[in-house]
Amino acid sequence: MDFRSRSQNQIFGVRATALIMRGNRLFLSYRKETETYYTIGGAIEVGESTEEAVSREVKEELGIDVTVKQLAFIVENEFTVLDNRKPLHFHNIEFHYIVEFSGEMPSHMIEEKWAYPCYWIDVDNLVNVNVVPSFLKNHLPNWSGTMEHIRLKEKK
Repeated sequence: MDFRSRSQNQIFGVRATALIMRGNRLFLSYRKETETYYTIGGAIEVGESTEEAVSREVKEELGIDVTVKQLAFIVENEFTVLDNRKPLHFHNIEFHYIVEFSGEMPSHMIEEKWAYPCYWIDVDNLVNVNVVPSFLKNHLPNWSGTMEHIRLKEKK
C-alpha cells in the first residue's frame, strides 16, 4: 500500500523522485504521445522512508541500483489534470533526491507497463522542453546545493 488517497476527484499523495545527474545533464523518461519528459520516481509505500522509496523506484523503473546522496527539494505541488474530460485535483508532497549511479544507464524504462525511452537533457535546456515536475526548469539550473522547500499551486 502506498501513500496515495483519493476522495471523489481529489488525490493526495507522497512521492519520491530521483534527480539522476551526470555533469550538467539530467536523466529523464520521455512520453512521445504527450511530448513530456518525466523524472524517475513514484509513490512512497507505507513503512518506507523517502530514501528507500527513491532507490526502489529507480530499481523498478530502470533496473539499476543508485546511492541516494542528498535531498535537493521538498515540493508541495497542487495541480489539476483532465481525466476523461473531468478535472482531477492533485496535492502531492514530493521529495526530490540527487542520486549517484555507476555504469551505464538504460535507453528505456524497464518497468513492465512502461517502456518509455530515456534521455540525458542539459539542465540549462530544461526551459525549452515540457518537463514534469515543471519547477525543475527554473530551480535545478539555479540550485544552491542545499535543500529547498517549494510551494506550487496551479492557478485556475
